[in-house]
Amino acid sequence: MRIKKAKVTKENKVLMVYEQHSKTGGWDEYSFTCSEEARPDFYKAMDILKADVIEMCELPESYLERIRVRGVSFSYGGENDVMGATISAAMELKDSYPNLNINTPHKASQMYSEVPDDDKQLLSSDCIQRLEDLQTECRAYIKGERAQTKLFEVAS
Repeated sequence: MRIKKAKVTKENKVLMVYEQHSKTGGWDEYSFTCSEEARPDFYKAMDILKADVIEMCELPESYLERIRVRGVSFSYGGENDVMGATISAAMELKDSYPNLNINTPHKASQMYSEVPDDDKQLLSSDCIQRLEDLQTECRAYIKGERAQTKLFEVAS
């Protein structure tokens, strides 16, 4: 399974788009929007990406607390299905009611072809790890692990 998109909507619903290998050899795409809350680690994984928004968009660090990450769009390209990502966020403005919508530049986890690395095209190793942590939380959500999956544990 590979995650294509993870988003928290304006209504605080969780939107997921993912792909799975099909029996015929390609990829099948699935998507859903759900009102069930994700585990707290999902929201933490989204929130921690705001530092990457600041870095990639070359914004002052003083903006950090005004930014809320809304989602991440993932892509996979090249012979090795290299992961790339764009982070979407909203920034609270001081003199306007609507937020400023921000999309980071699309960057990849590694070069798509055998050319020398170009740091302007690549995600930082720390950002890659944070995106992988988010993907882990997305997979858990897709598999049904939510904020409160069981009220009472049954003793074995």
